[in-house]
Amino acid sequence: MSFSRVPGRNETLYSSIDRQETSDLDQEQLVGSQKSWLERNRIFLIETALFTNVFLSGFDGTITASIYQLIGNEFEDVKIASWITTAYLVTCTSFQPLYGSFSDTLGRRHCMFFANGIFALGCLGCGLSPNILTLIFMRAVTGVGGGGLITLATIVNSDIISPEKRGIYQSFQNILVGTGAVVGASAGGAIAVSFGWKWCFLIQVPISIAGTGLAYLFVKDQQTPHGPIAGSSRWRKIDFTGAFLLIVGLTCQLVFLTLTSSKIGKSSHFVDTTSLGFLFVSVATLVLFAYVEKTTTANPIIPHHLVGQHSRSILVVGFFVGFVAYAYMFTLPLYFQVVDGNTAAQAGLRLAIPSFCTPVGGLIMGLSMKETRRLPLLLISGIALMLAGNLCFLFIRKTTPNWLTFILLLPANIGQGITFPSTLFSFLFIFSIRKQATATATLYLFRSIGCVWGVAGTSSLVQGLVSRGTKRGLKGLLTEPEIETLLVKLSQNTSLIRELSPEVRDVVINNYAFGIRSVYVLSVILSLVALVLAVVTKESSTDQKAQNIAALERRISF
Repeated sequence: MSFSRVPGRNETLYSSIDRQETSDLDQEQLVGSQKSWLERNRIFLIETALFTNVFLSGFDGTITASIYQLIGNEFEDVKIASWITTAYLVTCTSFQPLYGSFSDTLGRRHCMFFANGIFALGCLGCGLSPNILTLIFMRAVTGVGGGGLITLATIVNSDIISPEKRGIYQSFQNILVGTGAVVGASAGGAIAVSFGWKWCFLIQVPISIAGTGLAYLFVKDQQTPHGPIAGSSRWRKIDFTGAFLLIVGLTCQLVFLTLTSSKIGKSSHFVDTTSLGFLFVSVATLVLFAYVEKTTTANPIIPHHLVGQHSRSILVVGFFVGFVAYAYMFTLPLYFQVVDGNTAAQAGLRLAIPSFCTPVGGLIMGLSMKETRRLPLLLISGIALMLAGNLCFLFIRKTTPNWLTFILLLPANIGQGITFPSTLFSFLFIFSIRKQATATATLYLFRSIGCVWGVAGTSSLVQGLVSRGTKRGLKGLLTEPEIETLLVKLSQNTSLIRELSPEVRDVVINNYAFGIRSVYVLSVILSLVALVLAVVTKESSTDQKAQNIAALERRISF
């Protein structure tokens, strides 16, 4: 304070002003000190809410793998027990891309509360299901919410985290997804045996509610000029037609894959009229969806400019790396159990440590991305490691020492940890900040479809090659009806291989080995294609990426 004091009656006035301004200053300092704790810890509290969802997504995605057979036995309906997993996968993948466009229109908070609420409601319904059909339906409901858990976590981080720090946060996200998946796969059986399978679902409800509470307190809607639209006009901006067509198209595609995969080994005509009908509806609906997205006046789910020349290559890379990663993860245990003769526990132990190298790859990527110009090199390096890892598998034999097998498994896991987030950011940084949410959902959609094809497609390939090779190899040893019966039993339970006669067992194991190696040959080819695409597009949009990164850095303060 530096007033020119006037003697007399003004003295009291200036003293009053001094006291008032001193009081206001003290009050501002007090408010500032009260806010300081929340400001210092706001990011931590937001990330706790987001990472709770991320962990649950990984946990729920794998927990049914070890218990669906047990549930089928309890309800005496094993033949449809696999739909406990499939129903979740279908709705999760179908609804995942909707959260990007919808969160731009309705706001992040509304979409996050919807996803969390539907997920918790679905888990509660699963735990209270009186029969297997109700359980399958509630798993489908859970998938509707589950599709938004990781997608919205990534979108919110795009709003609040600057590009040079985004890699670190994405690495933590990848670590929690991986940890959740490992805990879900390993703890599901233990929870089911100790407390009952229903608690595998019920235990997730309070965790989801806690994360929702934190999100309610600390997660805000995006604060950009292109933020959520206010008033009733926002409903006209939602692309309901596109959403319906996308859900129908993807659902029919996933049902086609599931039906095809389940029929191989059980019938010589595994692609029947029903399967082809689902495929036709899927293709026709997705073509119509593409037309609607190009002509709609609403906010499109996947704007056509997101699949332009430069971005299209990254989307194809995302599809291929999703395919290769999940083909690797789901085929490797089959090799250990069938070809090497390991039990499920032994196979899990051999995979445990290499699997934890995936988050290590993510951490490497996060630390390296402090310099965003390294992103293209990180993408190329990650895909190259995945390519090398799949090549390494082709050198593994039954006689290979366990320590050498362990070393040969590392490159693919580390490469996946680097490739997944670097693919995401390579796609996001092509676009401006107002398109980040939709771009995130689009990339996740293509990757998820690749993952589904990696599981169902490679399963079909293995079963088809095993079926063909076994029929040819067992001629003269078994009759045709006996061979057909054997193939049906093996498609349901591969542990029966140990009970076969030595001659039959050798034929079956050799054909499984050939089928699994064929999957890895395919993965090597797709990895090579992805690597070429990554190299070719390395410099194609560098200037635009640099401009968008600079804009993000100016816009985001955390």
